[in-house]
Amino acid sequence: MNKIGWLCLGVAGGLVLWAITLFSTGFGYYNGQFNEALYVKFMGDIVKVTTTEELSKYGSYYLGLSSILMFCAIFLYRKFLKIVPVNNEV
Repeated sequence: MNKIGWLCLGVAGGLVLWAITLFSTGFGYYNGQFNEALYVKFMGDIVKVTTTEELSKYGSYYLGLSSILMFCAIFLYRKFLKIVPVNNEV
């Protein structure tokens, strides 16, 4: 039973790292400014962006996806806390 809990913790840690990278990418897109056309990588595709609003749209997609991943990580972490017992010996 403890193995499942530790697996939940490992998956939660991986989701947190993935969410942090997506958040930093989205925050960079959301606050970006440019003068000419810009090519950004979005979900594996290279997209040509011509306006700041379009760049902010891709940034908000990344920020939203990172928040979904963070909620999943919190769920798995709470599941870990319920499964794995805590020693209260001092």
